[in-house]
Amino acid sequence: MNNISFDEEKYKALLHDPSLSEHQRTMIEELLQAAGQLSAENRRLRRTLLRVSSSGPRMSTKLKDALYE
Repeated sequence: MNNISFDEEKYKALLHDPSLSEHQRTMIEELLQAAGQLSAENRRLRRTLLRVSSSGPRMSTKLKDALYE
């Protein structure tokens, strides 16, 4: 699994950098918003996947071992 660290505070602080143009600030704000939406969607998908995979019927260990022999 890919673990991407995202330090949102670092990028929010970058917005106050006087050397950035207004266009660059707007782009950073849009990226921060998109990252927040993707993070929320990722959490929802993980929760759904866990719920679906845990509610399905499970094969007993003995049955699985017998089938694989």
